[in-house]
Amino acid sequence: MAAQAHAQQPRKCGLEELQAAMIAKDPTWAARFKAQKDALQGIADDYIAQKKSGALDRTSATISPVPVIFHIVVDSAQYKSLGGINGIAIRCDSQIAVLNRDFNHQNPDSTRIPSSWKPLYGNPGIQFGLAQVDPNGNCTPGYEVQIIPGNTIYDAGFSNIDSTFPEAKTAGTGLPAWDVTKYYNVWCINFLGVADDLLGLTVPLSFTGNGGWPVDWEGACILYKTLGCTAWDSTSLVGTGEWFPPFNHGRTLTHETGHMFEIWHPWGDDTARCPWNQTGTSCTPGIGSDDGLKDTPPQSTWTYYAPAYTIPGGTIPDCCEFEETINMQPTGIACLSFLDYTNDNAMHMFTLQQAAAMASMVLVPPQNIAGATGKGGTVGENYGLTQHPELLACTGPSMANVQVSIYPNPSTGIVNISVTPSSTVISQIVVINILGQQVFNINNLNNNYYFIDLSGMSAGIYFVKCNFVSGTVTRKILIQ
Repeated sequence: MAAQAHAQQPRKCGLEELQAAMIAKDPTWAARFKAQKDALQGIADDYIAQKKSGALDRTSATISPVPVIFHIVVDSAQYKSLGGINGIAIRCDSQIAVLNRDFNHQNPDSTRIPSSWKPLYGNPGIQFGLAQVDPNGNCTPGYEVQIIPGNTIYDAGFSNIDSTFPEAKTAGTGLPAWDVTKYYNVWCINFLGVADDLLGLTVPLSFTGNGGWPVDWEGACILYKTLGCTAWDSTSLVGTGEWFPPFNHGRTLTHETGHMFEIWHPWGDDTARCPWNQTGTSCTPGIGSDDGLKDTPPQSTWTYYAPAYTIPGGTIPDCCEFEETINMQPTGIACLSFLDYTNDNAMHMFTLQQAAAMASMVLVPPQNIAGATGKGGTVGENYGLTQHPELLACTGPSMANVQVSIYPNPSTGIVNISVTPSSTVISQIVVINILGQQVFNINNLNNNYYFIDLSGMSAGIYFVKCNFVSGTVTRKILIQ
């Protein structure tokens, strides 16, 4: 594929580096991962066959949307660039809308799919919703925010699987995971250090345990700038702060969620090789890898930016187009798949088999299957995420009779907070300055009286938000 001159940052996902780190730690993991990819075609074929026969029909009572919790770990400047708390709320809502469109055959840019690819436009049928109940039973908006010192480095630790990766997931330096068997955890952070060119990075279940990362690291990390979606005409939504074009349509998380549900880059992360020994071309000689699915044609490497389609009804070819005289890419490569590296507005679809493989991991109870092609595999690893509708709506007693007192006000910094009746307890205290920046945050409380020390804050007006199971009360306070 010809190189493209372009000033913008290309998309970069950390999957290949994660695989290399796994292999460095445990060389036997490479064979296990290859076996998993080899089983993927059988898993997809089995799902498609059962779906066609009606064996997989199910009612909404058995499958609920996946609860998503966004852990936003940024410094004050980055928080402001997101539009403050209002911008974050809008971005999280719009990101859920993107996931639901992309994973349910409803993305508006599907009209751009070339004619030869339209029959391969797959529908995973997976739905998502903002989590509304946290692990302690308290109400949550589906996101939590932690303000950290500027330029904090999150070292992805690719060279050492035992290093803290990323620090955004660890208590004390970030926001730890909520129960990964019930919530889809998404961290929105600023990648720095060895990972400063990344847009996203995901630890699926298959990358945990057996010498891998801890299970509670399962989830996706995305560059905070890519959270959410502007309008498709590229105009920013009011109150959402700065955007990061061309990665401003929420497709970074769509891509990473594909990895979360165990599908891979169509070129196989094999340093520009074909699945056969291709010599005499721009491909690297030697037998390469693939993503394990037939309806994403053999492909040598990633596709950057927004390529022009050069095949009538298709996409573009690359150096894996022919195996000797056999055309392996009759409609080009799957550069329009959400799993390639193109710009957000140039990726339009999951293929039928990509969709089926993901659906097998999420919509089917855990089991081993024989596979329609004779290659079996394990499915249903994320099925538990669809079994918790109680996390998608928070109900609690009325706030009508709750009284919150904050004193003294004005204050020199030591602030007392009390609540009546005594049976009503505070679950979280958040302090926001006049610019909308979160400057203080305490979680996991269980008390009707508390005091906070704001003596280190600059003089001025602040807003103290007291969160309860049934709602939020906000009070204004003056620090002198």
